[in-house]
Amino acid sequence: MKDAVPPAVQRALRARFPEALDSARRLLRQPSVSATGEGVAECAEMVRQMMAEIGCKTRMWKKGGHPLVIGELDVGAPVTLIEYEMYDVQPVGDLDAWKVPPFAAEVRTVPGVGRAVVARGSTNSKGALANHLFTWKTIRDVDEMPVNLKILAEGEEEISSANFIEYIRTHRRELRAQGAIANDYSEDLRGVPTVYLGVKGCLYLTIWSRGNRTAGGPMEGEIHSSDAVWIASPVWRLLQALDTLVDEDQRPVIDGIWDEVRRPAKAEVAMVRRLAKKFDPKTWLREGKVAKFKYDLPKVDLLLRYLYEPTVNICGIHSGYVDHGGTKTILPHEAYAKVDIRLVKDMTVGGTLRKLRAHFAKRGFGDLRIDVHGPYGPARTDPTSWIARAAIETVEAHGKVPEVWPSSGGTMPAFAFDEYLHLPWVATGLGHGAHAHAPNEYASIDGMRRFIAAEATLVYTAAKRGKAVAK
Repeated sequence: MKDAVPPAVQRALRARFPEALDSARRLLRQPSVSATGEGVAECAEMVRQMMAEIGCKTRMWKKGGHPLVIGELDVGAPVTLIEYEMYDVQPVGDLDAWKVPPFAAEVRTVPGVGRAVVARGSTNSKGALANHLFTWKTIRDVDEMPVNLKILAEGEEEISSANFIEYIRTHRRELRAQGAIANDYSEDLRGVPTVYLGVKGCLYLTIWSRGNRTAGGPMEGEIHSSDAVWIASPVWRLLQALDTLVDEDQRPVIDGIWDEVRRPAKAEVAMVRRLAKKFDPKTWLREGKVAKFKYDLPKVDLLLRYLYEPTVNICGIHSGYVDHGGTKTILPHEAYAKVDIRLVKDMTVGGTLRKLRAHFAKRGFGDLRIDVHGPYGPARTDPTSWIARAAIETVEAHGKVPEVWPSSGGTMPAFAFDEYLHLPWVATGLGHGAHAHAPNEYASIDGMRRFIAAEATLVYTAAKRGKAVAK
């Protein structure tokens, strides 16, 4: 399939790639940790300036929290795309586990990958953000931009996307478009890219157990552990409550949670069977540095569980004395767990939360406090939509055959495209990166070259395919 990008643009993208790499590394050197606020305001301004350099009308918008950076580029084209971006990153975690400073954006050789930028946010997802802005600026320098862009770069993807969701909910008229893109580096270690047509939802919770008059336990502070013989422990109470949420295989058993889970349709099962022919479980395990799956199942069944089943996951538990080394014998007065529940199609945030509260109350754990953090539901795109076809054609134009996934097991606020804008959307992209949320996160430099080339192809392909929808 012939690349739709004019030769002059292709040459410029190749010749200017050192500028693209410098731009990505510069952005990665600016911290933007949404959980703590470190560097977020400064990074937002950097992103706004980069959008302005393309010729976008820019502004920031927020109702508390971290700003959404908005860039609008209207070139009078028939087709308009909403481009989803994020500039926030996860905390760096254990500094001792990093081989380089997490915000130095150093270039290192990664075994089996080659030269890569190692930095927090390199693959999730400031590398792609910088690459996108470079691509669109280069196109404008050399040619006419083939589509209008409405760029939404959020600074809260890692903590709830509150401003992004609220902006879309309240600005539907301004966000009229033909489709939405949420592209990132998607190639695995084999060089096989993915086209995602859906995501799971996420209900992120903090579940608290505290000493109280009903359940017992210390109510004002820790006490001596010798009292555990006759004083109840809020820590054990929390663990006992959490244990009721899953079975021995760690599948959810919250009362009624499976009632809303929709079984995949025949067409979806057929898509999964096609995907299974290309899916390599060993590569998946190797990239995640995981020994094995928890189920010994054929590929089709593994994929069906991954794509169409909910999960209840404990992200962390905290209580009492947790310092390394030494001892301190106490009975803590409180404990909390960070829990995420992944939602699949037809599950709702409100319905799932009600079922969880009822489940706890029925078992005598109604005193546990549940804090909810920025939940959002699942989303799906029709595989026959014009934007899905444009994404697949783009990947094929670069000599790749993508794995087309009906959904990702992960989460992003794509439900807003479905629920508020009624737009088809897609997530794909050439290029490779790994270790998102973990130490030594990286993005392949050669992968960045491929990503940039393919993102140029996508806007030209979208301009052609989207015309019929725009009429």
